[in-house]
Amino acid sequence: MEQIIKIILNWAIPVILAGILVFMKKMINDMKAMKLSQLSLIRSQIVSKCESYMKKGFLPEYARYCLEDLFKQYKILGGNHGIEKLVDKTFELPSANEKEG
Repeated sequence: MEQIIKIILNWAIPVILAGILVFMKKMINDMKAMKLSQLSLIRSQIVSKCESYMKKGFLPEYARYCLEDLFKQYKILGGNHGIEKLVDKTFELPSANEKEG
């Protein structure tokens, strides 16, 4: 019985702990990859929306709220990459199309 306990302490526990460590490392790497992919998708959406409204020359209120929320989540995830300047420039647009108005 004592020999079985020694075997467990000397071999089984370290093997199990090593397996747990490998699993946790993979989980951390996967979470980092997910975060980076979300940042990339949000950044792409922000740029697309900003460019679209810059071409139109106005930014409706409903779109402003959407863009604000996207940018807020983008910053929470750690993104910026100069996107803030583009968003700020887009927010300077009037809220209605002055040509139609």
